[in-house]
Amino acid sequence: MPSPPPNRLDFDRNATSPLDPAVREAMLEALAIDLGNPSSVHGLGQTARRLVDRARQQVADALGVAAGEIVFTSGATEANVLAWRGVLGHGKSGFAAVTSAVEHPSVRAVAAQLAEEGAAVTSIGVDAEGRLRLPELAETLQGSATGLLSLMAANNETGVLFPVATAAALGRQAGATVHADLTQALGKIPVAPKTWGLDLASLSGHKLGAAPGVGALWVRRGVRLRALLPGHQELGQRAGTENVLGIIGLGAAMAALPKRLATATEVRRLRDRLWSGLQTRVSGVRRNGDVSADLETGNTLNVSFADIDGATLLMALDLEDILVSAGSACSSGSLEPSHVLLAMHGESPEGRARARGALRFSLGPDHTDAQVDRLLDLLPPLVARIRGATVGGRTPA
Repeated sequence: MPSPPPNRLDFDRNATSPLDPAVREAMLEALAIDLGNPSSVHGLGQTARRLVDRARQQVADALGVAAGEIVFTSGATEANVLAWRGVLGHGKSGFAAVTSAVEHPSVRAVAAQLAEEGAAVTSIGVDAEGRLRLPELAETLQGSATGLLSLMAANNETGVLFPVATAAALGRQAGATVHADLTQALGKIPVAPKTWGLDLASLSGHKLGAAPGVGALWVRRGVRLRALLPGHQELGQRAGTENVLGIIGLGAAMAALPKRLATATEVRRLRDRLWSGLQTRVSGVRRNGDVSADLETGNTLNVSFADIDGATLLMALDLEDILVSAGSACSSGSLEPSHVLLAMHGESPEGRARARGALRFSLGPDHTDAQVDRLLDLLPPLVARIRGATVGGRTPA
């Protein structure tokens, strides 16, 4: 198996994480077994069924819920879509959903699709620090019959945490089914979907050290969903033969969550070291998102660089084998500023410039002081070079 280049610096852990050693071991052990179809009644099939059931219990134990409430999916995107379409059906007129303006694209996409089909969808704004506007949420929920309230627990671009338990209480009071996307919170803060008052919760394996292509939706007992793929597998919510190897890996990753959580303080220290170094070595940097320790994940640093285009800096870093994420997404050949940062800073020229000049650095349990220091040595000259190229008539991004 090829190893990553020795000089690579991966500061894009909110996008994906390396395979956890415990996950690798669990999947290799499973590969050594002649596995059958988990739905088969013979020995090979039942061996696979036992491994899937064990993983289901591991996921449930990590979340503090019952194993019979876990539906395995291909990832958080599918789990999010199942939550939305499972509650709202096919966008019948009169169905209403409330979400936030800074949700993951998978939620934004299904929300837009359902709105086209007749569902009423309201997006709650955030303030300049990326915090959910709770008064606006409360007012919205009071003013309409909401079928679904769907919010992320932690923002993937800024690391800002949403007050999920408080929002869930408001939602349940209004008679809504409450869903949260836990993807960016798991492994960074303790999560308790049942205690928080949720009905549905999504998660993704590859953010936690599992392999890509597996996730889960927790469905509180008694909550009724309309299946996307009707069939007998996965509580009747997802037909088709289970991704046995992926599910085994997800179970191992969830079982390893306490170990990952134990590194949170050290990850935060390294992230803060990076921010302090950037402030010292690079002029015109501003941080995006609430910096309060109890209101953000501790691993994410979203920074706007004045007079620079974030995508250009990202490409320059990539040429140095440094992996980060830009605050922009490429769509139809044109770069558009991050919807998250525009929701925070507005659509004014200043707000758009701040969004266009943004990069996201996200750290994980295996990062070191030496890696942070190497990034701090390499980044300032790249910023200076790109800023220098804007002299001579080019308009700064």
